[in-house]
Amino acid sequence: MTIEKNFDEDLGIEFENPLIDEIMRCKNKCIFCFVDQMPKGLRPSLYIKDDDYRLSILEGTYITLTNLQDKDLDRIISMRLSPLYISVHATDGNVRKTMLRNKAAEKIMDRLKFLKENGIFFHTQIVLCPGVNDKDVLERTLEDLFSLYPSMQSIAVVPVGITKYRKGLYPLRRFTQKEAQEITERVEELQRENLKRFGTRLVFVADEFYEIAKKEFPPAETYEDFPQWENGVGMVSLLRDQLTELMNEVPLSLPVKRRVKIATGISAFRFLEKVLSPLRRVENLEFEICPIRNDFFGESVTVAGLVTGRDLVAQLKKRLVDEAHLYNLLVPEVMLKDGKVFLDGLSVQDVEQKLHVKVAVVKIDGRDFLEKILGKDLGVEL
Repeated sequence: MTIEKNFDEDLGIEFENPLIDEIMRCKNKCIFCFVDQMPKGLRPSLYIKDDDYRLSILEGTYITLTNLQDKDLDRIISMRLSPLYISVHATDGNVRKTMLRNKAAEKIMDRLKFLKENGIFFHTQIVLCPGVNDKDVLERTLEDLFSLYPSMQSIAVVPVGITKYRKGLYPLRRFTQKEAQEITERVEELQRENLKRFGTRLVFVADEFYEIAKKEFPPAETYEDFPQWENGVGMVSLLRDQLTELMNEVPLSLPVKRRVKIATGISAFRFLEKVLSPLRRVENLEFEICPIRNDFFGESVTVAGLVTGRDLVAQLKKRLVDEAHLYNLLVPEVMLKDGKVFLDGLSVQDVEQKLHVKVAVVKIDGRDFLEKILGKDLGVEL
């Protein structure tokens, strides 16, 4: 088929399945796998364990490189498929083999060096598990990855996610506040060293680590161009800085009474209470920040992105009694797939019907957030 088009025009073809064939399934049995910690009854797609380098290129999903055949590596090199997103976790072969429960996992540095030698760039992540790949193992992993710069473009250090559905699985726990403080402080120290060595910080910790540590989030500029945004790295800092800057444009009064409930995860509550406090002075604005406890996955899961529709409905019903129809409910987009469906399959429309409120989905963007709090539908624009 011959298609004539300008270089900047779309191809004009959309495939029902962007991969054309089946997803490459993961053969690892990771000790921290979140899919293994989920209850039954969710959307079927949530139980698929993929480890597909094509999705890494198309959607930025992380791969382990353990499921690649030689022909796959040859294709990555010949087609210059870059940057890849790679789950490293540890560069010590024995530790990584233990974590992924796959003998092929131990040769990670050989694979990464091969990619570097052939001009492939990559972003990496380390899912940190207490007593497994932290401390000395983490130090070695970071130094090994730094040695691969500039092919290695960034590192995200992310705390392991623990749900209440871990019966029979490898014994893992959450990080303590003291441990999280030590990790954030060490990474910040390495960032300063890397700025001198490479001109870039290279390594970043997930926002959740700062929340566990009860530390102030760094300035947004310390995340540079936000290379690990999708990994929950830097979202809070950027939103805070945007909201702080926009507060000068907030009106002193609204034309009519506006009532707003803002749903969020437990971990973001402290941050939102502080950054939105200036809005308490706006006349005719009544708002409440509602931290949703994660009964579905367990209270150790505190991020907004894992709040389910049923937890949202159950807990907000107690806050919206007789005058529910007078309220607007704001829900962050990270709770939803494609802005429409929660993890447990409930849709935005389902929540509206069950709570008798109007639901607005909010982007991780300060301007959009403030306009929806204040009522863009009332003509308020910043």
